Amino acid sequence: MPCHSSSRPSSPRRALSHLAFLAVTTALAGSLTPSLALAEEDTVYLGEITIFANYWEKLARKSATTATVLGEGDLTQPVAPDLDAMAGRSANTVFQRANSQERLVVRGMSAFDNALSDPVGYLVNGVALPMGTIQLPHFFGAENVTLLKGPQGTSFGRNSEAGLLDFDTIRPGSREGGEINLGLSGSDAGASPLGGNGSFLWSGQMANGPALAFGLEYARDPGVISNPVTGADDGGKNRRVTGFAAAEWDLQDGGYLRLTTLAEDQKFNKEQFRYISGPLATGRYESVYSDPSWERRRASVTALEYGTSFDGFDLTAITGFTTFDREFVLDFDGSPLPLGVTEMDIRDRTISQEIRLTSTSAGPLKWVLGVNAFKQSTDADFNLGAMSTDRHTEIDQTGAALYGFAEYAISERFRLGAGLRVDHISSDAWQSFTSPMASLRYDGSDSSTTLLPKLTLAYDLSDATTLHASYARGYMPAGYNYGFANSADSLTYAAEYSWNAEIGVKHEFANGAGLSLAAFHTTVKDKQITETIPGAAQYISNAGEAKSYGIEAELTAPLGAGWEIAANAGWQRARATAFRTTSMDLTTGSLVAVDWSGNALPMAPETTWGLALSHQGDVWRGRVSLHGSGGYWFDPGNTVRQKGFMTVDAEVSRKFGNGELTLRAKNLLDEEYYSAAASTIRGVVVEDGSPRTIGVNWKMTW
Repeated sequence: MPCHSSSRPSSPRRALSHLAFLAVTTALAGSLTPSLALAEEDTVYLGEITIFANYWEKLARKSATTATVLGEGDLTQPVAPDLDAMAGRSANTVFQRANSQERLVVRGMSAFDNALSDPVGYLVNGVALPMGTIQLPHFFGAENVTLLKGPQGTSFGRNSEAGLLDFDTIRPGSREGGEINLGLSGSDAGASPLGGNGSFLWSGQMANGPALAFGLEYARDPGVISNPVTGADDGGKNRRVTGFAAAEWDLQDGGYLRLTTLAEDQKFNKEQFRYISGPLATGRYESVYSDPSWERRRASVTALEYGTSFDGFDLTAITGFTTFDREFVLDFDGSPLPLGVTEMDIRDRTISQEIRLTSTSAGPLKWVLGVNAFKQSTDADFNLGAMSTDRHTEIDQTGAALYGFAEYAISERFRLGAGLRVDHISSDAWQSFTSPMASLRYDGSDSSTTLLPKLTLAYDLSDATTLHASYARGYMPAGYNYGFANSADSLTYAAEYSWNAEIGVKHEFANGAGLSLAAFHTTVKDKQITETIPGAAQYISNAGEAKSYGIEAELTAPLGAGWEIAANAGWQRARATAFRTTSMDLTTGSLVAVDWSGNALPMAPETTWGLALSHQGDVWRGRVSLHGSGGYWFDPGNTVRQKGFMTVDAEVSRKFGNGELTLRAKNLLDEEYYSAAASTIRGVVVEDGSPRTIGVNWKMTW
């Protein structure tokens, strides 16, 4: 059943959407036309963007990797941004923010719902996040955020199949002084009272001591969800605290020692699903829950990094410790019927060690060689109160990987690269299952070694234009079905594997503008999919195969007099090439065999695009951004579809001495869309996307 807004978008909104598509096309195409170059005296140069795709510094336009880098304008917002900021800047990238789960879908690659691992890898201050997107804190105090697309396991600590997002907080002593932010916000969709935010950030060098950096941010949103049955109006209430602290010492041997801790605590109400069909259907931002529904997430990432230099190479050692806790209570069916609640409690602790050698010579050969080891412990409790089933799962994993990558400059223009990762993971798990019919205990284990090669090519057609290509293997490790197993056979599932090919071109124009074009093709074998089985359970099998391919373009360009434009556009086709499974027939309540081969993959729109226009002046600063997406399916069965939509964000700031006043708006046109949706026996349930929100913020720096 297709999902759609309760009212048709207004004519001005449709007109703006068409104009935005034209603007993106014009911006991308116009940058290729020399006659549109700005006069030298009117040009504001953006400066070179560097990335560390292989842990040696390289101009982004010279690398053999497709990378999206969030700039200062994307990160210095009144409230710390999340992955929405990356999705708005990166083509063929979708961020799903829902109370049920969060995930970043890159080029159509995603895991099954509520999986404990993620095809996108995350590094925070050099430490990998084992739980993926849901463990990633907001980008508070961010110094840089970079998304590298495609498998990256040959040059980074933990394996990543679809891409890697690298997030570092500000380095201690990298800036002197601090800032304070205070703000208020509200929505005309019913938020009451106003939401608020406040933050403090400082960095500096202590006399005869270490360099320090620390910060704390608090954000509160009253939400806009109301319940006409109970009279409550706090169904979408959200409270978040994010903080970090870092210290760095210069050592006598010329090296450094840096300790960083980043933590986030978030609590929110979960009364956010509503029915849009059937007898329980309600209006936008209205729920009819009968039982308490809330969730709390706590995450921390601690990194102890030591670095020093030798003749010809650098040594870096990073000891990491991550924690993640998630607990929730949820009304079983989101209806006024008192059927009980679903409860979940997940606890994860991971310690890791990475030692990496990186070449520093100026010769034609550059290389990186590293080893990464980790030990991970995960406990999960999942209780379906309405079905009187309770599961307790304990998972222990140990892993070790040896990785290396080398790039050789055959000539001044031609560079070839080759890398290999040898990845070994051993894991054991057991689960206890209790229901009115049985009390069971069963276990499972897995031990595997995987080879992940990668080849790259880069050729400089000129000093301003680079052609690049890559071919790499990726994989998602085996895992355990903590939520819906009922036997040893349904507890475990095997790894999935993929091959990713990419070719692209990067060009820098005389006025400092940069354009990146890329085409990609990915095939997935043994894809991890879910199958419904009798006994209120699901089986996760490796029966699926998938393919995705597409093209994408990203542009940044100075327009003169402090103006800058950033645009991106992507087209992709992501399909399940083989997908035979079982599903529940909602009309009869029985299991039936289905063939979903040829269906579109979830959360994979055929088109995405973004356009941002910003201005930076001595007194005034402003930015307006548009982010659009074509239609996509929420489920692998392709039964619930989100129609194409576009959101508009804007902000304008004025300086007053050391202070700055900002007026901001998110979803300015109040576009109606859904962040999650599913078909149930009582009708289609959805979670409404973010409403129009207006805020004001005051920032003081010193």
